[in-house]
Amino acid sequence: MRDDYSSELGHKLKWAYLLSIVFALLAPVFYVIYISFNEYGFGARIYEFTTDWYRVVLGDTMLVASLEWTLYLAVGAVATTIPMGLMSAKLYKRTRHKVGFVTLMLSPLFVPADILASSLLVFFKHLSAAFEWLGGALGQGWLQTWFELGFLTALIGQIIYTLPYAFVVILITMSRYHPQQTEAARGCGANAWQAFWQVEFPQIKAGVFSACAFVVILSFNEATRTALLKGGFDTFSNVLVSQMLNVGMSEESYAMGGIMSIVSMTVIGSLIIYTLIRSERLERVARAKAEPLMSG
Repeated sequence: MRDDYSSELGHKLKWAYLLSIVFALLAPVFYVIYISFNEYGFGARIYEFTTDWYRVVLGDTMLVASLEWTLYLAVGAVATTIPMGLMSAKLYKRTRHKVGFVTLMLSPLFVPADILASSLLVFFKHLSAAFEWLGGALGQGWLQTWFELGFLTALIGQIIYTLPYAFVVILITMSRYHPQQTEAARGCGANAWQAFWQVEFPQIKAGVFSACAFVVILSFNEATRTALLKGGFDTFSNVLVSQMLNVGMSEESYAMGGIMSIVSMTVIGSLIIYTLIRSERLERVARAKAEPLMSG
């Protein structure tokens, strides 16, 4: 009698099917990258490979600055959203009002991006005026500049946008973890941090890394919320959208789209490779545990 662990062909077919679906979904992305290396641009009958358009983009100081701001926002979003997602997932496990908690966590996804960004813009305008008055009343000038449109407000907008995704991904992984292991570690003398870092985190780190990948991709490609909340700087997505609206699709636009696509695919590819390696390792462990039972 055959079992799941002995079906190597079925295992490989499963991953082949998954990769084929991913490739089909990413076909437009591959096409954008393909066009971005054509010297004659989109629609040309002649294709001649060149990296000139990437040199033009990376040689533009404004575009490089926008790319740097995009990376800063992505790092800031990951550094704040992932811990918040972890804490939210742990709170969900403990609360009795699970439906209400999930509804609250996912509520930003139910609001259109432009409406949410406009609401945050009005909120930050009033909050900035309140802090400006408070700073003047207290004689603290540094308070007056808080919540002016800038990096902080753009980061808050991205946190609100990416947190639901991080929460869901981490929660799915955490649902497979048995809290009794934490209780056992605490019973052996470990404090709360040691129990989490040494016992729980190794078992949920795949979900944490997946959440990081989601946040990076979402932050890197986000444009609507950031456009209204960013203040005096531009992100790469905002520059690309502005150029498409004002100039149209040019060779530089395809190169910019190629850069965004390459970054996203690198993150996705790294996640897939990590998942494959982890899956193979878990498969070997499960097979090693099953062999004595099968032989008996």
